[in-house]
Amino acid sequence: MDALLTGYSQGLLLVGAAAGLCVLFLALAVFLLWRRGQDPAARRLEGLAGGLPSMEDQPAGRSLKDLGVALLSRLAEPARPRHAWQESELRNRLARAGFRSPSATRIFLGLRVACLLLAMVWVLLSPLPQRAGTLPLVLALVGAACLGYMAPQLILESRTRRRQKAITRELPDVLDLLVITVEAGLGLDAAIKRVSQEVALSCPLLGGELNLLSLELRAGIPRAMALRNLAQRCGVDEMSGLVTMLIQADRFGVSVGRSLRVHSDTVRTKRRQQMEEAAAKIPLKLLFPVLFMIFPAIMVVMAGPAIIRVSQGLFR
Repeated sequence: MDALLTGYSQGLLLVGAAAGLCVLFLALAVFLLWRRGQDPAARRLEGLAGGLPSMEDQPAGRSLKDLGVALLSRLAEPARPRHAWQESELRNRLARAGFRSPSATRIFLGLRVACLLLAMVWVLLSPLPQRAGTLPLVLALVGAACLGYMAPQLILESRTRRRQKAITRELPDVLDLLVITVEAGLGLDAAIKRVSQEVALSCPLLGGELNLLSLELRAGIPRAMALRNLAQRCGVDEMSGLVTMLIQADRFGVSVGRSLRVHSDTVRTKRRQQMEEAAAKIPLKLLFPVLFMIFPAIMVVMAGPAIIRVSQGLFR
């Protein structure tokens, strides 16, 4: 009985400590945000702004969104990469998943820390680990912390794979439109802009990427650099091959229309081969369900009456 009371008191102590730390951290974040809003320089800038709308005049949803982003940014401070190349790699992975906001890195890292804390609090509030003892509680806390910290990363990788599959599926149609527009007499930059407008509804992912490429070209970024940025954002082998082909065609003066047509045929051939490969794998994938689920049911239906009659004849 004393051991049970001791374990229960230890569990309550851990729960209280975790809850106190969470409340202290949230209070500190709110205080820092309030102090940031009371900065004298910010007040002077607000006075110089004059007719610009203040934060009170903005919608409540926008202010809550900004507060959430700021809170996640505060949470992300312990998990920020130490080196610039690590942060750049994380930014590239987020861009391949479709998150191109300047604050995407801080929001993602803040979500990882928030999921870690929430998972640990959930384990502490759960009665089962507390009844099992101190060691299972510690193991459950470590496992929940690892799972909570890795969950956003797994979701990000899943979203990246889905996006890359969608881009691969949309690429042949977009290439055909590029071939048609270039062979009709448009330049490559004008063709990219026109195709991005035409495929905005049918191919939203590639349409958005081509629109961003067109904006970069209009902003004065060199074509080779803008194309490499496109390949880096997509993360698809077919797109990397297309970018390499366009850069080489621009460098050596090769016909862009002919190069696009050859690459379009290559992409469609590769897509057809992938579909044939997937179709060839279907019998192997159906073998185990048929063998262990469908075949036993068929045997019961076919041999069941005969087995019943034989058993009745033997036991009369």
